[in-house]
Amino acid sequence: MNSSQIRDRVEKLRAELSRHQRLYYALDAPEISDTAYDSLMTELLSLERDFPEFDSPMSPSKRVGAAPLDSFEKVRHEIAQRSFDDAFDADDMRKWEERNMKMLGKSTLTPELIQYDCELKIDGLKIVLTYERGVLVRAVTRGDGMVGEDVTQNVRTISSIPLQLTAPVTAIVAGEIWLSKRELERLNTERKHNGQPLFANTRNAAAGSLRQLDSRVTAARKLSSFLYDIERIEGGILGAESEVSEMDGGKSDSGMGALKKQTEELKLLKQLGFKVNSEFRVCGSLEEVAAYYAEWNKKRAELDYEIDGIVVKIESLALQDRLGATGKAPRWGIAYKFPAEEVSTVIESIAVQVGRTGALTPVAHLCPVRVAGSMVSRATLHNEDEVRRLDIRIGDTVIIRKAGDVIPEIVRVLENFRTGEEKIFHMPKVCPACGSPVAREALGRVDKGLSEVQSAAYYCSSPNCSATEKEKIVHAVGRKGFDISGFGEKVAEQLFEEGLVANISDIFELKEGDLEPLSRFAEKSAGNLVTAIRESRSIAFPKFLFALGIRHVGEETAYLIATTIQNGALGGKTEKLGVGNGRDDMKNLTDIIRIFPKISAGEWTHIKGIGEKAGESLSAWFTNPKNIDCLLRMKQFGVEVVLEENIASPESAVIGKTFVLTGELARFTRDEAKDMIRKSGGNISSSVSKKTDFVVSGSDPGSKLEKARVLGIRILNEEEFAELVK
Repeated sequence: MNSSQIRDRVEKLRAELSRHQRLYYALDAPEISDTAYDSLMTELLSLERDFPEFDSPMSPSKRVGAAPLDSFEKVRHEIAQRSFDDAFDADDMRKWEERNMKMLGKSTLTPELIQYDCELKIDGLKIVLTYERGVLVRAVTRGDGMVGEDVTQNVRTISSIPLQLTAPVTAIVAGEIWLSKRELERLNTERKHNGQPLFANTRNAAAGSLRQLDSRVTAARKLSSFLYDIERIEGGILGAESEVSEMDGGKSDSGMGALKKQTEELKLLKQLGFKVNSEFRVCGSLEEVAAYYAEWNKKRAELDYEIDGIVVKIESLALQDRLGATGKAPRWGIAYKFPAEEVSTVIESIAVQVGRTGALTPVAHLCPVRVAGSMVSRATLHNEDEVRRLDIRIGDTVIIRKAGDVIPEIVRVLENFRTGEEKIFHMPKVCPACGSPVAREALGRVDKGLSEVQSAAYYCSSPNCSATEKEKIVHAVGRKGFDISGFGEKVAEQLFEEGLVANISDIFELKEGDLEPLSRFAEKSAGNLVTAIRESRSIAFPKFLFALGIRHVGEETAYLIATTIQNGALGGKTEKLGVGNGRDDMKNLTDIIRIFPKISAGEWTHIKGIGEKAGESLSAWFTNPKNIDCLLRMKQFGVEVVLEENIASPESAVIGKTFVLTGELARFTRDEAKDMIRKSGGNISSSVSKKTDFVVSGSDPGSKLEKARVLGIRILNEEEFAELVK
């Protein structure tokens, strides 16, 4: 900016800040958040400091006071690690409570009878610890919830985590690893002195420290921990064979009688020698929860560790068990997040990215600014409709925030800062990557066929767009697909641009000699990547389907397809295509190539959960000769699709049947019962309805048993259940 532009910017900042000061202090009607206001003030202070010729005694600023591992072993969690759903305001919390009341039965259980355990939500990374007879044997990161990384060697260096408990129990416990603000400051001072990039926040620093291959580096960084959950415990302090086990996302105090409440778990963890955050509180209503939330939102800056909200859990373990979980999150707990930090910045330009499905997404390139502890230079604009709704222009001063403290988004435009030089953004008429025409996709017709509904996004019309191919490669090698260690987005882009990888199959043809000449690869890293590729060639059926990047086929859809095909339950005309016998006919990638192109779009929709769009997409993908050639080359290069063990035979009486579990099971844990149902081809539900086929009842069953009797649903005891699914 020249001198005139700087003067104009300073004057606009002063005028806007003065206006907001009056709105806030005199009229009690603020228009922007405190953090957004502070961001504008920081910019003004910076300009006044750098350009003192524009200083003024009337400026609103005058009111402001001054031994190494080669790699980490992947470990499958014994108990699935779910994450809590998020709430962002009192209305979200009210809806959460109402959903729970409805499930528990308002007639017998009112909100006044429920207590909530409130805990600080530590901004670190989750760790799952396993102890055998009181001795630490394994520490695993959360990973994707099913598989994590074994970081035992590094966790042993953390002083707050006991290597031996005060009692010889066998247990699985979970907690958070974190780094203090003081330690982050020390590390960044040291890294700045050494010319190293600085850590953005304590969470990133903790994650980077825990994932060091050299545990001596981890030891030098003063990581700490807070433990908050007992997932399973046996013997010792509770008596022989006592157990707390996660069951359908809930917990049961089956056979132990000691633990009845969530806070009792915290006290037991402390008794066993773990470090437990002492700021938890039992609240008798959502009003008390709100008070706890407001208190810590104000006091969070006083802590030496970062928190990004509170976690609210139903105190009664018995009620937790009754509520259970959805596929992704426990119903009995929720993360009540603090408001996202908001700051102001300037849109320098707007670029358009092309994703793996061909969708064009406008992305704002921002003047870099720190928000929620991280430096942000880009924000998604979602689609053209969103740009028009907010009236976003290139050159605008905007307020941004991180939605859920993760994804940067633009909240509003500060129109008073406009100079008239801002430029209106238009979506391109051709793909910026390949030059093909772009258009919105027709989704159907409404108003008796008189008008057509279109997608919000524009799509590239070319099936061979270079950008979509590149994004498909990035998607395929990711954690939820082939999970190739060291094959990140930058590597994928480089190999694509160098012409070494044009599609997924090319990945498995790479040799060290292909990589070593490239700037990013020394001899060792080239060898490591080739080894990782070789080890990834064996992949589970659902992950393989997801990795292909087929439009409308996400993780859950891929799982539904895999289990249905393996169970031979696709039905209809597909039985004569060779998939009617399930596992007998589906043995490897060759069978997928043989069978899938024969399945029509309509036949795909016979799978429960597969809609018309997904069916059309699957049919189009598997009948495209280019894609079949890709699959054949993957087979040639040794890719092996691994089918799940113990998939039910087509003769199983359980296939497609829905089970509900209630009460305390004696012969097996709730997790074991669920596993038996899945392997037999059945489905699991947490609530009884007309669609329920069987209710399995243990001791002390809840209201589910009575509802099953009213609906005439078959009720099984444990012996009958075991016989049915054996």
